[in-house]
Amino acid sequence: MVIDSFPLNLSDSFTHALACASLSPGLRSILVFDISPVALQQVAQTLSAMLKTVTGWEIVPVSLGTFESEDDLWGCLGLWSESEKQPLHWQSGLLGGGQKGSQLRLVVIPDLTKLSLAASRACVMLMGADVTHLERHGQHQHWRPKFCWLAGCLRTEVGMVSPHLLDRFALRLSGQIGETSDRVQEILEWFKKDEELGERISLDPIVLHSDLQKKLTRAKQQHSNLTPEAIERVFAYISDQEVYSLRREIALTRLSSAIAQLEGFDNIIVNHVDTAATIIGLKLPETPDPMLSNSDKSPTTIDSSSIQKSPKESTNRFTDSQSIDTPVYQSEEREALEEVSLILKTTTINPYPEDKAPVEREANSLKLPTRHFSAKVFPRGIIIGVEKATTPQDLAIVRTILEAAKFKNIRQKNRRDKQGNLKISSKDWYRYRRIPVAEQMLLLVLDHTCLDECKWQESLLPYLSWAYVERASICLIQVGAANAQDELRAEKITARSLLVPQISAALEAAKGRTTPLAHGLNLALQTLRHALQHGRNLVRKAVLVVISDGRGNVPLEASHLGRIRTPVGRKGIDDALLVSEQIDGLNHVESVILNPQPKQYPELPLLLAQKIGAKVVLIPSLETWKAEETWELEETWEVEE
Repeated sequence: MVIDSFPLNLSDSFTHALACASLSPGLRSILVFDISPVALQQVAQTLSAMLKTVTGWEIVPVSLGTFESEDDLWGCLGLWSESEKQPLHWQSGLLGGGQKGSQLRLVVIPDLTKLSLAASRACVMLMGADVTHLERHGQHQHWRPKFCWLAGCLRTEVGMVSPHLLDRFALRLSGQIGETSDRVQEILEWFKKDEELGERISLDPIVLHSDLQKKLTRAKQQHSNLTPEAIERVFAYISDQEVYSLRREIALTRLSSAIAQLEGFDNIIVNHVDTAATIIGLKLPETPDPMLSNSDKSPTTIDSSSIQKSPKESTNRFTDSQSIDTPVYQSEEREALEEVSLILKTTTINPYPEDKAPVEREANSLKLPTRHFSAKVFPRGIIIGVEKATTPQDLAIVRTILEAAKFKNIRQKNRRDKQGNLKISSKDWYRYRRIPVAEQMLLLVLDHTCLDECKWQESLLPYLSWAYVERASICLIQVGAANAQDELRAEKITARSLLVPQISAALEAAKGRTTPLAHGLNLALQTLRHALQHGRNLVRKAVLVVISDGRGNVPLEASHLGRIRTPVGRKGIDDALLVSEQIDGLNHVESVILNPQPKQYPELPLLLAQKIGAKVVLIPSLETWKAEETWELEETWEVEE
């Protein structure tokens, strides 16, 4: 179908950027911020039509999500080979297996933050690569990758993506959905727009307008030279970036070259760089270099003295091009833009939000988790869905039977089976999708009532760093917190990683009035038993860190009953010591007591460590820390004098 309601003309900045990406192979990695998956699919169809016009190749769509594994991406050995001598045959993956010379793969990633680890590693390796080598299961292949990458991501979630992966996307665009004042009306409009877009996407492939096809066809035959002034302008835009990356300079230069190709210029001038920066969203520094301000003309006005035309351009460059005295890329207000369900436009927002975004990812987010105890990952995590399977391991029986039932009549007819038996093929296999189970766990028992007089954060930091690097699960038990629901009981918080906001909020909680230390240690004992001895759990090592002065004033019985029976005396301390002896009997537990060195009853933390069988690490007090800091400052002043 020919799209008339969608503004496919070069006066639209978003369409202009897609046309440039189709012309330049170096720009075929596009990241669109704040766009819905349905709208991204429509953009993919538009880009596919442009790529086919420019390259003349067949465009093969590929979608990457949350569950693709290495076998899905690169290939694996499959059964049911046609050869009787060789029962196994090689099955190519989504990104592997070599590529024919007459096809190009358009890889669409609806949500970059939910991309699987294997797919993220593949994207980092393939984007911008000239040659790809595959060594897997006895296969030795190499080919020249022909990919175009199109991904969507929310600006607010860009901190969850690896910076190495984000740096591979050359072209940054913004897709914004029109907002309304009524939130309910806005949601209803989104549903309506998604249904309309779904109907349009399900129709025939997009066919570009004839004028746009002619412009792309002519532009791919045009070659533009880079001028020194344009190079200086590129450096001026990138010089104020907080994070320097050579790829950003190259991307801006390539986009400027593609714009010059579309306009039919032999040379890339300063105005082409300004237009490319406007499309991306870059700004010049507030105090530009005086050497660059040699012209008082508007950035959107082309200097006619710097243009070198070809003989074809002198007579008739493009039938629909504008005059030199008028802005070349001036946006036009068209009613067609109001009718489109998704308004895609460029903005002056920083195209590289990852430079300032808060880090919400692991330090080695592209690194496979290190497995110290088991070489093979067993399917033991919580089931969160199903996915296609290539092996009969951990099959989702119901989903597999339902898939095979679709082809029951066809397979009976082909095999002449009159008994009505259900035939299950390997193509019907579905397996469970599970949350990965951590092999190691950090269990922290934090007594908030003893933290005022010591620098406990610095002493705890090494253990938090270990849990972060090893991707261990976290269990925090709060004792004596001011925000506790019941001051007679300790509270437990579990998380998959240290990056969960509840963990940081719990560490900053204020102290309460009571110290149910016995109940906190009892929760720790139950948690360790469940993690290390229950069922088929994969936790092989647990690190128990206790920060407490040992002074528990709530007996364990009072925590269970919810009320205190007087007199209390030393019951809270004695109950805590009895529970500690049971923790000492557990295997695969490394225990540490961080001693705040209390002035009153200083022997209690040591007695608690003896019962648990833990090593003791002294926490420096505030007085000692302030004295050391004052001594260091005085020593520094003496050296300066």
